[in-house]
Amino acid sequence: MRTLVAPAAVWLSVLMSACSAEEAASCDDCGEAAAALGAEAAAALGFEALSGWTASAGSLSLSATRSEGERALSVANVGYTVIQRAPLAIGDPIKSAVSIDVRVPEQQPNPWWAGELSLAIQVPSKGVSQTLGTRSLTGLAQGTFHRLTFAVPPAVQQALSTSSTPAPLWSFSITLNVPSGSGPHLLDRLDVVDAGPPVAAAPLPPWLEYCDTGPCATVAPPVVYLCPESNPLCTPVRKTTVVPNVDGRPISGVFLPMTLPEGASLRLVSGAATVSFNTVTTSYAPGIVLHSDLDVLLSYYDVAPVWNGTTPLTFESSRQSSAIMDSVFYRHPSYDTGTAAADLHAQGLDAVSIERSMTGLTSEKLDAFFMPSELGGVMGEGNWSYGDGTITINYGNPPFIAHKGGIPNAAMPRFAHENAHELYDEISASISGDDSCLNEGIADALAFLTGYLPVEDFGPLGLTGIDFDTGCTELTRTHDIGNCYFWHVKNAGLLTESFMHGIFHPQHPYDFNSCTQNVEQTGNSILVYFTEAAGGADMVPVLDAMEIPHAGSYQAARLALGL
Repeated sequence: MRTLVAPAAVWLSVLMSACSAEEAASCDDCGEAAAALGAEAAAALGFEALSGWTASAGSLSLSATRSEGERALSVANVGYTVIQRAPLAIGDPIKSAVSIDVRVPEQQPNPWWAGELSLAIQVPSKGVSQTLGTRSLTGLAQGTFHRLTFAVPPAVQQALSTSSTPAPLWSFSITLNVPSGSGPHLLDRLDVVDAGPPVAAAPLPPWLEYCDTGPCATVAPPVVYLCPESNPLCTPVRKTTVVPNVDGRPISGVFLPMTLPEGASLRLVSGAATVSFNTVTTSYAPGIVLHSDLDVLLSYYDVAPVWNGTTPLTFESSRQSSAIMDSVFYRHPSYDTGTAAADLHAQGLDAVSIERSMTGLTSEKLDAFFMPSELGGVMGEGNWSYGDGTITINYGNPPFIAHKGGIPNAAMPRFAHENAHELYDEISASISGDDSCLNEGIADALAFLTGYLPVEDFGPLGLTGIDFDTGCTELTRTHDIGNCYFWHVKNAGLLTESFMHGIFHPQHPYDFNSCTQNVEQTGNSILVYFTEAAGGADMVPVLDAMEIPHAGSYQAARLALGL
């Protein structure tokens, strides 16, 4: 696929309408900071244990509906209550902004006011007793977790930045002021301390961004209903929020296939998403809210939903670096990819070296992204060249990978094709007009010649089933038209390394529409271009086999083009 311009204009319109990220955000980026604390503190901050928590009013219990871990704290039968934690020994510095997850209940007696939450911290040995602020719950989506964030004053950060022995005792208090009769409210993932040096987030393909902060986090997730064939307009009771993430951090988009019961159908109720048969695709939202009273499995990895909670759809990243290419590989943790990440990087370096040597060109250092269908499918096929050293490769899903005989076999033909686009970008100024079909043909021809693209992906049958051997003029698909040109060069025995070197070193500028293959301007341009790339070989029979009109000879074509 040719160079793609990221849809910044589309995203900008979403960003302009988004709320303040400080108010709330959907979440599922598991609290790694808490995991480095002592067991008691980690369990307390993650609300995995009830011990030590008390409330001035109402009742406390643990709930299996949570945003991370195994449990959340359920606060029931309250109007106004202060929830207090007995002192904990914590030796780590406090963050500049602390946060907590809150699930606003669907049971709301007051439609105009859902209440508010306040957070305070006390560390007597450091002279700290500080209320960090109050956040309104009004307007937050009911029945789902939201991330509330509170800034920590610099003086408090300074006071809690110095270590001491023994570790100081910290207390936390959470004040809920909500309408009587609402609830229960759920609390989870109190994230307050820096328990280790920050780990740099993995780079993402250009169409994705992290969605735990910033405007993306405040976008309303699309809502989708799954209904049986007998009741296609059903209103299911059960629901889950599916949160795609990379290394635990939510991301802004996902292509989500589902395994549905026979006859069941998906219906988009609200939000920005595309629903097609058994898939939901969203490109800018913190998740997808799925309502279903039917059993369903999510993604190609058969993830079971966490009903009335959050369902993480997690992908892990790994990175490889070298002088000419950095690569990022993503995988679902349930799928054993073996040595695929290292193999793709090594084979990618080999493909780049061969194609650069064959063409006599170099391009920018590559940033290559190898991803499964759930990430790649957000942007159609997911195989793109950006013309700036960035290429993205969708290596598919387990059934496709099995059909291809492994991840490298699924990914490397596309990689060689997209890297060829990067090289073509170095000479694209020589071709005026619509060069997209020519560009696609060049990319597949080079990938085929280097041994990475199998012949069946090159020709003779096009994407619509038309046989290239019958000529090129009836073709309509961009890839087919371009491949047809070079397929006929192959049939003539002229698709050689020296020919491809000549293609990447055109001797003239050309001005023609490479996708309009039934006009003489195109035929003359290809005749001259290919003849000179082939060192003067007679290309007239090749053009005749393409059935593209032309001036009749190389010299006549040059004359017609004014060369």
